[in-house]
Order: sequence, then C-alpha cells, then structure tokens
Amino acid sequence: MDRAAKRQVSDDHYSLRCPTCGGSFADRPDRFLLTCPEPHAPALLRAQYRQKRFVAHPEQTGVFRFFDWLPIRRTLSGGAGSAVFQSTGLGPTLGLSNLFVIWNGWWPEKGGLMETCTFKELEAQAVCGRIGDGWQDSLVVSSAGNTARAFHQACTRHGVPALLVVPGHGLPLLWSTTPSQPHVRLAVLNGGADYADAIALGNGIARTSGYFPEGGALNAARRDGMGTVVLATVEKTGRVPRHYFQAVGSGTGAIAAWEANLRLAEDGRFGTEKMRLHLSQNAPFTPMVDAWEAATRDLAQVPGGRELAASIHAPVLSNRNPPYGIAGGLYDALSDTGGYMYRVTADEAKAAGRLFETTEGSDIDAAAQVAVASLKQAVALGRIGPHDLVALNITGGGQARLHRDKRPAALQPQATISMDDVRREGEAGALALLREALA
Repeated sequence: MDRAAKRQVSDDHYSLRCPTCGGSFADRPDRFLLTCPEPHAPALLRAQYRQKRFVAHPEQTGVFRFFDWLPIRRTLSGGAGSAVFQSTGLGPTLGLSNLFVIWNGWWPEKGGLMETCTFKELEAQAVCGRIGDGWQDSLVVSSAGNTARAFHQACTRHGVPALLVVPGHGLPLLWSTTPSQPHVRLAVLNGGADYADAIALGNGIARTSGYFPEGGALNAARRDGMGTVVLATVEKTGRVPRHYFQAVGSGTGAIAAWEANLRLAEDGRFGTEKMRLHLSQNAPFTPMVDAWEAATRDLAQVPGGRELAASIHAPVLSNRNPPYGIAGGLYDALSDTGGYMYRVTADEAKAAGRLFETTEGSDIDAAAQVAVASLKQAVALGRIGPHDLVALNITGGGQARLHRDKRPAALQPQATISMDDVRREGEAGALALLREALA
C-alpha cells in the first residue's frame, strides 16, 4: 500500500443510501458495498456525508482536497485535480461571457497536471483511497481504454493490486508516464471485442478467488471522484453553474456531477438551483439520446449496436450497457435537471476540436470534441443566455503536449485472449484460459 498516504479517514464520515428503499448502510470493511442488500430492483447507492458544508483542504492534492465528500478510508499524495479557468477564446467566439472550462489533462500553464490526460484519473484516485490497508486481492477494472490508463497510474503509484481488462481496440490508448509494476496487470480481449465484452469478462474473473470488482458506475467512490469537477468549478466561480456540458459513454461522470450539485444545493451557500445537464453522444451510436427523446428510461438494444459502437469517432463513448434507466442513474439525473441530450457527428466533433485548439490553444481528445460540438448546438438553439454561467467539462486533453514533454511508454498486456476463445470455451473456459495466462 502507498507509504506516502497523508491521512487516514474515519470510516464513519460517510454512509451509503439507497434511492429506492431509503436504507442507509455502512460500507463493507473488506470490499466495496456496491449494491443495496434489500430485495428490490437495482439502484445506485449514493454516499451521504457527515460534513454537510462544502470544504476544500488546500494541504491535500488531487481529488483529496475534497475528502469530506469522498467515500474513502485514506487520502493519497501526488495526484492531480481538475483545473478550472474562464474561457478567453471559445466563449467570446460563441457569444458566451461566462464560459468556464473544466480542464482534465496536461496543460501546466493552466494548472492542468493530469499525466493520464483524462478525468478518469479523478475516479481512479478516489477508488484507490477507498481501499484500506490489508486488502490483498486484485481490483478488476474493465475499460474501453482511458479508465484503464488512469487506474494503471493510480494503482501502480499507490500499491493497489489490479487487473485491467480492455478490448483490443483500446490497447493504443494504454500508455503511461509511470513505469509498470508486477502488481498491476493488463488483459486484452481481441477478435472484435468491444467495451461490453470487456465488462463481461472482467465481471466473470471478479467473481473468482483472488479478485474483487471495482464496480464501475456502482462504485460511489468512482462517481464522487469524478464529481469533484463540479466542486472545483464552484471553488473557482463561487456558485453552481447554470449549465453543464459533457460527452457521455456510460454517463457515470454526468451522474456524478448531478450528485455533487445536490450536495452543494443542500449546503445552500453557492445557490440552490440545479445546473442543467447538456449531454452528448457520438452519432451514429446514440442509444441514450434515442431513449431520452422517447421519454423512456428503458434503453432499447440498438440494432447493429456492436458495429455502430465500433464505427464512432470517440470509441470511449461506446458503452452498450450504460447506467441509464437504473434508479439514481442518468435518466433520473436528466429528469431532475431538465436536461438535454445531443447527437454529434464525427465531422461536427472534429470541427469543434479544431475550434477549441484555435481559440484556446490546446488539443482535446475525441470525446471532449463531442462536448464542444454540443455546446455549439445549444448556443445555436438558444438554450443558453449570453451571460449564463456555463461549465464545459473537457474530459481529456493535452495528449500531444504530454507526449512531447513526458514521452510515455506503451503498456504491454500480460494476457491476451480472443472472442473465439469465449465462443469456443464458454465463459468458464475463457476465464480458465485467462487465469492460466496470468499465472
């Protein structure tokens, strides 16, 4: 475990509340409590904190500056948090006087010090902080690419044993400025696998001895770590934004933003209104947009969804089984905030990326390009007032600069299996092959 941990945090500073039955539960001492123990339909357990006022702790780093509102057992040193700055280029170009950029990436002059160039670094830090001393089993994390990159860094730095499971197309996204260590391993699923297949494989191995599941959207630490983008914005601006823009694959980050907003509204010192969520997907893969426009929480299976997901400009937005309809999920977040969803084509995203780089001065990743394009759409539709306080979550950026400055190394898998193995051997056989490869 991390010998540089700066502070132990009392377990009783938070509990976990179910939005369906209203039950309140203590966390498990040996694992994460991911689901409500009562018998009812699935729901996202939400952390409740003893500290009801928003407090930032400048002596801490990264997400741990907001440890009062994180379901963690310890703080960790050396992590980076979101940088927030007022737009001086994109905002005026779009006619917005109060556009604030939430920068998650590498841009030292702006305070952007995320060496993974993704806001998944926020969730990885928080999840590692939720792991107490004495845990021996490996944390299993399934990812389309960016999340695995972030967890590789956090788990390597803080001594957390982990297995990262990614589809083959995500391998080019896996690089690190932190040298690999034996306690963090990478498994790749080839043969046309997508993110949903990686999740299924990861869930399978997490049920076996020696492993435990990170939990994805079910993990309150993951959500509240990402929710610090809103806390950092309020710390900078002094109030809750009126509008919040983000591209979504699973929607977990947007749910996190909503949950952080609810805590800030309960505090009341930064405004009590709910910021309107403006969320976007990359066409032609837009299952959540389709469901939201149909006014249903039932997410239909998209015909040819696997092929559509593989075709999009921003592959990290390709989750085929997102937490959309679950109680406390994205449908509820959009409904509660009067939110909007947008379809963004590859051409629109690329044009938005060029606009951001021209007006602000840094490259941004494909998912962030989708978010900028949705902001342009919202302005054109008259959904934002020229003086409204707007938060734009750039979920990843600065990779070109980071690669010049830091020269990160590509990550190499310790195990590789194919979808052919899964089809031929079945889940049990494929898991046996994976465990053998990792032995």
